Amino acid sequence: MSTQTQFRLSPEQLQAFHTDGYVVVDDLFSDEVLQPVIDEISEELDKRATEAVANGELTRDYREYGFEHRLAHINRENDRIAKSMWDFKVVLPSFFGLMTNPNLLDVAEQLCGEELIASSVYRLRPKVPSHNWSPVPWHQDSGYFEPFCDKSLILTVWLPLVDADEERGCMWVIPGMQNGEVLPHQPDSRAHYLEIEEKHFGGRKAICCPVKKGGVLLMTNRTPHASFENKSDIVRWSMDLRYQSAALPTNANISRLPGEAIAIPEGSVPLACNPPEPDFLVRSKARPNEVMQTAEQFLALRANHKFAPATDRWNYSVADRKDELGGYPHAPGKQA
Repeated sequence: MSTQTQFRLSPEQLQAFHTDGYVVVDDLFSDEVLQPVIDEISEELDKRATEAVANGELTRDYREYGFEHRLAHINRENDRIAKSMWDFKVVLPSFFGLMTNPNLLDVAEQLCGEELIASSVYRLRPKVPSHNWSPVPWHQDSGYFEPFCDKSLILTVWLPLVDADEERGCMWVIPGMQNGEVLPHQPDSRAHYLEIEEKHFGGRKAICCPVKKGGVLLMTNRTPHASFENKSDIVRWSMDLRYQSAALPTNANISRLPGEAIAIPEGSVPLACNPPEPDFLVRSKARPNEVMQTAEQFLALRANHKFAPATDRWNYSVADRKDELGGYPHAPGKQA
């Protein structure tokens, strides 16, 4: 373990993560850490709302409403802006600051090791109230990744920017399945996401995982999870970030150490666990001079990354996604 590590998961938290495939960690971030992210998202939303008014797509910009409510009011008039900010469509300097937050890297290092890669597989999720396109059906993150990486840990860090509970559409998980195989996935009926049918869960009960602002939900890449309808009157803003050991396949522009996976063109080792998006080194004892240092470098990495397709093992393509989504997924035994 690196001497840099200051924020430590407790033995009980580590045991829960390895036994159940998930754990909630409270108070990882202070309000001061999250506020720059909230401010930049708010500025981006203001920019898009102003442009929409100028283009006749909105009658007003709703700027009198705060972070938790403004997009909900905009969305009642026009849902294009909320959809345009979903997933990986927004890249902001503050995201780099969040991804490289020392407390967060301490946690990721405990689970993934001291040669630590951050993946640009990050997602911004503005789950607006009572709309049927933002629920995400049951899946494992490995369903989207390269099969080569199935048995390795790729850490998912889900963090809300507002308090997230069941009413607001927090995460649900199926515990104790993270050591098995990647379950069969299929494109959902909306052709937007991959989905696991509930019959594959073997009757296991879904667990609701509320998380307060400042906390995180940690999951493995083989932990089945989902989120459902936001039944509140606020926007459930959240992000999900991912980390892995540098020993796994990575397209990060770094030197490779003995024993680390090296891509074999058209062979058994892929370019990265998720080739479409760029990785970068965030903590290292062996090659500290190769750690990405600035938001400017991060923005350039995103802008200049050359797309490489992922293995399509489920007959699914992001290019085939549809915007008009219908129907709500639901937890096993839970009515949406």
